Amino acid sequence: MDVSLTVSPLLGDVKTRILLYLSDGEKSMGGLSSFLQINKTAVKEHMETLERMGYVRSFFRKEKTGRPSKYYEITKMGMELFPKKYAQLMEAFIAEVKDEMGEMKLNLILGRVADRIISRNDFNSTGNMTEREAKIEKLKSFVDTLNNLGYYARMEIDGEIVRIIRHNCIFYEMAKTNGKVICDVLGKDLIEKSGEKNFTIVEKFSDGGNKCVVEVDLDNK
Repeated sequence: MDVSLTVSPLLGDVKTRILLYLSDGEKSMGGLSSFLQINKTAVKEHMETLERMGYVRSFFRKEKTGRPSKYYEITKMGMELFPKKYAQLMEAFIAEVKDEMGEMKLNLILGRVADRIISRNDFNSTGNMTEREAKIEKLKSFVDTLNNLGYYARMEIDGEIVRIIRHNCIFYEMAKTNGKVICDVLGKDLIEKSGEKNFTIVEKFSDGGNKCVVEVDLDNK
């Protein structure tokens, strides 16, 4: 697993080697010292730092003789530092569905995916609000949903125009080569399933932009 371009700049070479070593299973202080070829005091300093950061956790295990030994294991947060090739898997999956079922069926499935994503998030109540206020509140909830998914979205209100600006795309690698499916189908479905029908995608990652911008006209009936 090559993580030198992702984890190493964040933590340094030694801590990166430690996390890689722990990804294969829990290790004792002695095992880490032997693997790294450094003394236990130096290992302890690295492990205390990694534990404070939440990337490893320590525990004691009773040995057959003597005192319990201290062990370390990588946490879920630590594992999330490593690069994952979800895009390649999803791209292959979408291609297979399209070849097997056709583009229309693929689009229907993506619509259901969008519906499932939106339905898992609670939208704010819009009782006792004007129609405009209710729309804005629903859009705020939609932005919260996007942020829960990792999209890094924000909302701007400019008169009767609401802009939803995303600086990240969880399907970025796929969008670069499958913009029609990811941006023009799934992206639009996500917005529509949130309850908004009157919108325009004015900028998107698949067109080479560094953000995605959706404009909603509050005055459009």
